[in-house]
Amino acid sequence: MAAIAGMINRPDSRETVDAMLRALHHRGPDHCTVHSDGQIALGARASRLSVARGNGFARTDGITLLFDGEIYNPRPQNESDAEVALRLYREYGRTFPAVLEGVFACAVFDGGELILTRDPVGVRPLYRGNSLSGGLCFASEMKALVGVSRDVEEVLPGTTYSSRHGVAGYVAQTPRVSIPPTPAATADALHDCLMRAVERRLADHAVGACLLSGGLDSSIIAAAVKALGVDMPLLTVGVDENAPDVENARIVAQHLGMKHEVRLFTADEIDALLPQAVRNMESFDEDCVSGAVSNLFASELAAKTTGCILSGEGADELFGGYHLLKDIANADAQLKMMKRLVEIAYNTALQRLDRAMMANGVNYRTPFLDPQVVAFAAHIPVEWKIRHRDTGEIIEKWILREAFANMLPETIYKRIKLRFSRGTGTDDLMDHIAAAHIDPEEFTDNNRATPEGYVLNTPKELWYYRLFKQHFPDPCFERLVGRWDPNKN
Repeated sequence: MAAIAGMINRPDSRETVDAMLRALHHRGPDHCTVHSDGQIALGARASRLSVARGNGFARTDGITLLFDGEIYNPRPQNESDAEVALRLYREYGRTFPAVLEGVFACAVFDGGELILTRDPVGVRPLYRGNSLSGGLCFASEMKALVGVSRDVEEVLPGTTYSSRHGVAGYVAQTPRVSIPPTPAATADALHDCLMRAVERRLADHAVGACLLSGGLDSSIIAAAVKALGVDMPLLTVGVDENAPDVENARIVAQHLGMKHEVRLFTADEIDALLPQAVRNMESFDEDCVSGAVSNLFASELAAKTTGCILSGEGADELFGGYHLLKDIANADAQLKMMKRLVEIAYNTALQRLDRAMMANGVNYRTPFLDPQVVAFAAHIPVEWKIRHRDTGEIIEKWILREAFANMLPETIYKRIKLRFSRGTGTDDLMDHIAAAHIDPEEFTDNNRATPEGYVLNTPKELWYYRLFKQHFPDPCFERLVGRWDPNKN
């Protein structure tokens, strides 16, 4: 799906919502549906893929539902995602998101009440606020609400907002899982669980390519696609042929015998893209923006091939992939940090993926965030995710490596995690580019702290912050920026 937006309780709502949807054109360039009636206007934009899944719009018996995402609930033939969600809303009322299986951002207007909700992980984005002219407004991205509201808030994962009852959490129906008693058996069960998740996302034949960084997670997804008998191109980006991601991705593609497309980009292209990347990303966090640049080049490459890709996003949060976990002394503390990383992913890793892919109208599917995989991962002992060897070596995502070791080249199975921006070779380049825009003497204690309490960590981040404020001047938008690294202010 692509984009939703709306406004209630204002006579000029149709004009405003039309403008909001124009700001979201990139998310759904091929189709637009708007329902307006008196003081309400509710609209959805769609891409060709989402047109096939029902335009993200459903209406019956005076109830209007807007839907962004993809769900895998059982359904009659030809019933769209939005129609499934509307049917379940009519059955369960405001608790209906608890029974939706997949990723989604959803708006329902029923009898004068507006209900907004979002999937438990927060894969699909949604924001709300009070409009400057009165009334309530909402949209898929912050940028659609600039000039419309000055008190924008994010609809948090696993919550609903009701114009009558306020914010409430919901308890999603968690799949029942059973972890086998041994690591070997657990690895086999994890393998089967993830294979089924990939298969579900390929079932409608909409996916046309797979992002491949050459790291463990994306290589696993590519290997799963191949094992399921599906042939599609693998897409890789980097600054030169010797970038770690490019070298390792070639190894994986050759091992799998799949078509491989590589997009190399230059420092000049990064410099030209960065102002737009900050606007697309809706963030100034240096870790988010640095990774977003590579993702934007990847989505540009993908858009030439397909309207829908597979991504390996989510594995680091679920299986202990971040190096900061290695510095934590005990399993209980590691588990606490892993839960925190999952909780903040909605406006760090997942925000990066969403904004970068949708900037070029590319839908994305994330098998690692399948409800079955998330539930299974949550029950795996930390010691099987972050493995300590007698030699003192600490191996991240150990159980995941074991689950797919026989499907990957040894160099990939054993590859240590690199940040996407490090693997593609952009990190050092972006430091150099930022130096041309920010004099090191400008970066002082006097301008490191922002009005909303963020501490800017580098001259590069100061530059990103200034670019961000050009597009999002109101304080409410700054307050919505998330930190990828929980240890940063």
